[in-house]
Parts: sequence; structure tokens; C-alpha cells
Amino acid sequence: MGDKNEFGGGNRNSLYVPMSEVEQEALERLVSAGDLRVCILDWGVVENPLVTFGDARIRFAFRMDFTRPEVPQDVHYFDLELRTGAGLLLFGPDRLPTEYGGKPIAIAAGMFIDMEWHIQIKSMDPNLVKALTGARGLTSRLQDKDTGEMTETGNMGLNSKQKTRIHMLREGENFARSDTKRRAAEAKWNHDESQKPK
Repeated sequence: MGDKNEFGGGNRNSLYVPMSEVEQEALERLVSAGDLRVCILDWGVVENPLVTFGDARIRFAFRMDFTRPEVPQDVHYFDLELRTGAGLLLFGPDRLPTEYGGKPIAIAAGMFIDMEWHIQIKSMDPNLVKALTGARGLTSRLQDKDTGEMTETGNMGLNSKQKTRIHMLREGENFARSDTKRRAAEAKWNHDESQKPK
């Protein structure tokens, strides 16, 4: 365990809870099959983005080509979803602000943006993991062995010190998530249909 952190993560210098090995296998199968799509709601879909992942995070790098609108439009945020080729929602929507220096980016037909999207994966849908891998039983470290529900401590058999540390870890993650949501909510979007991309 000397090369891993106290929750089994491959980076011993970082405190996080990794996906289980079977979840990582399921993700590997989706990536290898080229079966992941990044959907930018109201704007388009990116087929086969460049994907790299570890035991807790997945990174998508892609270019979004814009075919509309004809006249430049200010865009304060993008809503992103991760889906399979068949349309199954895996993650999202995740609202990412697109303001720089307090000003929105301007989008118009003929433009492109190179983007990166980073997702931290706490757990994957057990039914999807089982369908992809043929696994049985528990599929996630966070899955309670009695109820099957995802919990803070799951089935890791933590001692009291580790339970305290994982609680502090989750509080920090929740704060970061709420701060991101707050910043995204501050990004103003005109919902008038005439302002939506044509």
C-alpha cells in the first residue's frame, strides 16, 4: 500500500477516492470502443474526443467548430453532457462559464474553439459497469454492501481516522462544486428564443 494513498488511489501524494478496478475497466472499454460523445447543448456534438484518464479523473480534449450564428453572439457558458454513442447520459449537464476578464466570448459561424473538459468520477452506474464488464456484486468502492446505495464511506472498511478524513475531503469537494455552480449561475444567459443560436 506504500505506493498508494490511504483510500487506494494510485497517487500516494494526493488524497482522493479512486474508482474501483472494475469501474476503470468499464471506462476503458467505452474509450477503446470510441463510444463517448461530448454534447454541447444548443451547439453540437463532438464525436470521438481525445480521452485520457486515470483512476479518478477523465479528461476530454476536443475542437468545437461552430456553424452558427451568422452574426457574432456573446456566450457566457456552455452546458456539457457526456453520452454514449447510443445516447445514454453518463455525466452532466455540467455548466462551464466561458467568460474571460468578466466578459463573455463571442461565437459566430466559421469559428472554432479548442477545449478541455475535466471530470472527477466518484462512481459509475453499477448497471452500466455490469453490462460492460460482466461483473457481479459490488462495482464501486462507495457502494454500501448492505443497501447497494452509494455512500461517503461505501464498502472500504475505514477506521475512525479515515472516516474523519474522507468526510473532510467530501466537504472540500462540495465547496469547490458549489463555488463552480455559483460562478456558472452568475454567467448571464438571455433565454429569449431570438438570442439562441440559429
